[in-house]
Amino acid sequence: MNNRKTDSLKLLTIVQITHSFRSGVISPILALFIRKQGYSVTQIGFIGTAWILGYLIFEPIAGVVADRLNKKYMIIFSIVTSSVIYASYTLASNIFHFYFLAFARSSVISAYTISNKAMVAEILPTSRRGQTYGRYMSVASIGGILGPILGGYLTNLFSYTVPFYIYAGVGIISLIAVLYMKREGEQTEISLTTDSIKIRDLVNKTFLGILIIRMLYIFNLIFRQDTLPIFLNESTNFNVSETEIGIYMGIVRFSTSLSQLFLGTLTDRIGSKKMVVSSLFLIGTTNVIMIYVTGTYPLYSLGFIQGISIAAANLSMMIYLISIMPKGKTGMVMGIYSEFENVGGLFSSPMIGMIYDSFNPSASVLFVSSILIFNSILSIFLLSS
Repeated sequence: MNNRKTDSLKLLTIVQITHSFRSGVISPILALFIRKQGYSVTQIGFIGTAWILGYLIFEPIAGVVADRLNKKYMIIFSIVTSSVIYASYTLASNIFHFYFLAFARSSVISAYTISNKAMVAEILPTSRRGQTYGRYMSVASIGGILGPILGGYLTNLFSYTVPFYIYAGVGIISLIAVLYMKREGEQTEISLTTDSIKIRDLVNKTFLGILIIRMLYIFNLIFRQDTLPIFLNESTNFNVSETEIGIYMGIVRFSTSLSQLFLGTLTDRIGSKKMVVSSLFLIGTTNVIMIYVTGTYPLYSLGFIQGISIAAANLSMMIYLISIMPKGKTGMVMGIYSEFENVGGLFSSPMIGMIYDSFNPSASVLFVSSILIFNSILSIFLLSS
């Protein structure tokens, strides 16, 4: 990589570290914070639907805009507005406030997620792409290791409102790194003809395959965000506190960060397809095991394994996508990719919540696990080697 791209990747890494820290601080307590207001898991699932709806509407727009405007300004906009929105959670007093805040935060974070992914795709070298991306993600996710532990601990020590204020404050600090970032890639002229050609070129088995796999994989993300903290807190097998949930999530993120150092190189050697298939199967089976283990230490051990498999799934899917995307349309491709994530989220969020309330907590875990194992088998046929 040339010096300009190297500097840009370093600054982007700093921005991503702060972003992972902010999201980590909130991750163990957000669903529990809403649950403590007296709402059911089904209602929390529909709040998740409002969250996904924001992405569904605005990520495609962000993808198109990112190919034409300065991605740095989009990231600045997202950081400032999301900081205000998360601080506003402390003022929410009814279910409609939570619906609005969920929709608002995903709408503005769309500008960050699409711009960040597009910039990474433009900066990564063509040779040893998996190795470079793995190292980037490993370093970038460091902030997410301490975040959940701190968020859970401060909640137990003080109150549920403290992590929201930390999220807002750290976001403002991260603007310093963003201001020094350089715009990579060339802006594309607005041309409907060019866009239609690119979209038509993408509509093939290879691209559609990774979109479908990603859509089903989102069931796991939604489960871990909206339902798993509640399951761990209320399950008789665990009945863990917010601090212990934070430690578990910190362990997951630690093993995710650590494993990405070598998973990128492994992906370069054996190919993305094998990594996708094996990681999805491993996530599904470890989720099932979670139903039958008891105690915090077995949970922490399981979290370490889950972190590795989650890292392998996310990294290999992204490397696969980057390898097949056309040049000059990184924003558009990331927008389409994210849109399929959102479609999966629209279905999974309320379904998991209703299964949790209508049957039992373990049924929701088994449901997500079956989706992941099915997705692993599906990957064998949909992805090219």
